[in-house]
Amino acid sequence: MTISIYKNAKDMFDHTTSISPTNDFVGKINIFNEENAIIQTELFDIDSLRYYAKKNCGLEVSAKEKELYETEYRGGSQGDYSSEMKQKIENVVDSLVNFHNSKRAVVMMNNQWWSHDDTDEAKCLREIHFRLEREDNHYKLCSTGIFRAQAVDIMPKNFFFVYTIMSEVLEKVKKEVKFEVKMGSYTHFVTILVPTRFD
Repeated sequence: MTISIYKNAKDMFDHTTSISPTNDFVGKINIFNEENAIIQTELFDIDSLRYYAKKNCGLEVSAKEKELYETEYRGGSQGDYSSEMKQKIENVVDSLVNFHNSKRAVVMMNNQWWSHDDTDEAKCLREIHFRLEREDNHYKLCSTGIFRAQAVDIMPKNFFFVYTIMSEVLEKVKKEVKFEVKMGSYTHFVTILVPTRFD
């Protein structure tokens, strides 16, 4: 299995549009800043991307925002990753701050075992693994998202969520360490890649 390198999320999105359906897709974006993480489509404009990212990071969203941006197809209960997310982020930060080479800085989306026929708990994104990579005189915060399945048309939401959670972790880590930490890479691993949620 090879890892394809992309300049930004849009390039990866365009490529996956042309190759899905397929299995065991891996793509990497070496600098995962906000500009490289945004994909605006007919389904997701920038406001809906920001809404879902905030919600899934456990940040405050208003009833008005929910009314404006939330739909079942964009992400109902199955696409809701907010459960205990603040604690999960704090756990990752604590792991990286106290153990810079930690292999346990992981956010798991499900909090317990789930049955295959429980659609709400059949989260597409299973885990995000965080790590600090040493580069010259500083570190980079990098992450890998592990997806059991990925509908290409939902990718914009997933990319911006991962960017937002990385940003939350990065800012918290920077406050706790005495060395420089920058935003690094993101690797997107998908077991089953399909064009839409209906496939």
